[in-house]
Amino acid sequence: MLLDGIIYEKQPTLVNILSNIQPRYIIAVTFSIAVLMFVSAYIELRQSKEELFHLLEEHSVSLAEIVERSSSNIVLSSDYIEQQLVERLYNNATFIARMDSANTLTQTELARIAAENNIFRIHIFDSKGKRIATSLTPFGYGLAMRDQNMSSPVFAPILRGETDRMIIGFKESRFIDGKRFAVAVKRSAPHHGAIVLTLDAKEITEFRKKIGIGRLINDLSNNSGIEYVVLQDSAGIIAATLGITKMSRIDNDTILRDALKNDSTVTRQIIFMDREVFEVVRALTIDQSIVGLLRIGISMDEIRSVESRMWRRMIVMSIVFIFIGVVLFTAIIINQNYQLMSNKYQRVQMFTENILHSMQDMVITFDDLKRITIFNQRAEVFFGISSERILGKTIEEIPNGLRNSFRTFIGIQQNTSQDHAVVVNGREYTLSISLSKTAKSNGSTESQTILIKDLSETKRLEREIQRKEKLSAMGELAAGVAHEIRNPLNAISMIAQRFDKEFLPKKGLKEYKELTGVLKKESVRVNGIIQQFLIFARPKQIKPTSVSSLLLMNHLSALFQSQAKEKNITFSFQTEDVSFFIDFEQMTQAILNLLQNALDATPKGGVISLSLVKKSNEVRIEIVDSGTGIDPKLLEKIFDLYFTTKSNGTGMGLAITQQIIMQHKGSLSVRNNQPHGTVFLIVIPIVVAS
Repeated sequence: MLLDGIIYEKQPTLVNILSNIQPRYIIAVTFSIAVLMFVSAYIELRQSKEELFHLLEEHSVSLAEIVERSSSNIVLSSDYIEQQLVERLYNNATFIARMDSANTLTQTELARIAAENNIFRIHIFDSKGKRIATSLTPFGYGLAMRDQNMSSPVFAPILRGETDRMIIGFKESRFIDGKRFAVAVKRSAPHHGAIVLTLDAKEITEFRKKIGIGRLINDLSNNSGIEYVVLQDSAGIIAATLGITKMSRIDNDTILRDALKNDSTVTRQIIFMDREVFEVVRALTIDQSIVGLLRIGISMDEIRSVESRMWRRMIVMSIVFIFIGVVLFTAIIINQNYQLMSNKYQRVQMFTENILHSMQDMVITFDDLKRITIFNQRAEVFFGISSERILGKTIEEIPNGLRNSFRTFIGIQQNTSQDHAVVVNGREYTLSISLSKTAKSNGSTESQTILIKDLSETKRLEREIQRKEKLSAMGELAAGVAHEIRNPLNAISMIAQRFDKEFLPKKGLKEYKELTGVLKKESVRVNGIIQQFLIFARPKQIKPTSVSSLLLMNHLSALFQSQAKEKNITFSFQTEDVSFFIDFEQMTQAILNLLQNALDATPKGGVISLSLVKKSNEVRIEIVDSGTGIDPKLLEKIFDLYFTTKSNGTGMGLAITQQIIMQHKGSLSVRNNQPHGTVFLIVIPIVVAS
């Protein structure tokens, strides 16, 4: 507004005119001026670039010619040095051969000749390739005689008479690290075989490294403005600037193939390691033989610097005309976009938070440093810890009770569908855990989100439904079995009574009476079992009435206390004052059955406790003992009809108990208590639906 005020004071008429111009005209004029400025700057930039590229091309071609001549000189120098070494070795070998033919050669002489002429080893072999003398140890003894028989010696052509002398060249040492350079000559008459002289090639190889093509390339690439120098052939890189391990292959590049094929010099612009370079390509020829393709990359920073200066000049010239319009227009657009994006972001953030907090599943997100960034409300309730205490912390910084659980979650394989048993805060849960990851552009993990669904209650309900279905089927089976057995059992009992009264034998009367007595007694026992079958198959209909928890618990204590004392077991109970609807007699029977089982499982001096609490609209009755516990493999079977671990049990007590609980629309569950003992839990709604 201050700028407008200043313009208004100096040129009020112009301001009025400009204020009436629509924004689209201002944008059009600004755009036209900008185009003119860009076009003029582009023409000038292009002319400057053409001149620089011409200079670059001349410079790069000169560099390629220098490298070619230098490489040729290096190769010729290396060859000349190697020829001199060969001649020196041949001269020494000829001298040794003469001494050998005159039989004046001793091991001491060999050692002296080797030492005076800086020869690493001198070996003499017979016509079969067997080493018979060496400069290392006395003839035929010691370490020098190891591996003296060679199945295919490198100087075999001399042994076969094909040549009198040969260059073995560079070879790896057989016993220690390093390379050797060797020649061989034929032994003079009257002897047959070969004389081999070996030099330590360390100095030769070091000299080659100092003056070699690779050193030349590295020295050249150290010059400012040169990005790389590479010598390559169809197989790959022969020598290159330090750090260059990969270049485009000749087979895959038409320009490289043509340059190598036509022995021509080519220049081009390419992208190398995300940088634009000017490359000259030239076939490297040594002794009229093409060794490979020489590629020199020259930095284009100078050209880009010129371009930058031109662009800056263009911007400075253009900014006078477009600054006000662009700034105002941009500010308005930016402000509008900012407000729009800010509102959208707030809505998305609020929507996401509402979804996360309303989810019934637990959501935990870790960033790339394993710090917790999301911990929704359901996770707070499940783990018993607020998000303020855990957000921003790593696994190692959270409380010990949760640390192992979180490590288990992180260790779950991605996209697994398997349910997992996990202990959280000392209690075991069945959880469905899925892990998803987001990755950065470089492929590393950016975040990990764990979605946890608590399936414990679902699994418990599934087991309960299966148990109910099983009990219903077993009840129908029991009713049918009882009906089929009862009639013949009555007949057996009547016959036993008649035998006892009407068919008395004249001899063995006592034994006869015992047999008929046993028959009647067992008939009565079987009839009692059948009666239990019928009770289970046709349970007595419950008659729920309002019962005080204090009345129920005192009644149970009075019935059970004396049995506990007889076994020297401490029994205690506690309860809240709650009124709920149950069949008093049948519920008493069900709880007494569980207390009796606890009594049977608890050794002398143990403890049994009975508690009743109200939670929401339910009553939870818990029986805890300090007995031996139940084998985890049998936990799912103990409610099955006829299943028992007692020697004199019928396997119907827990089945009938569960049936009574089910009639009250409740549930019965069991778990092992830590460190020992068992916990039975009865959950009953306060009001039982009719």
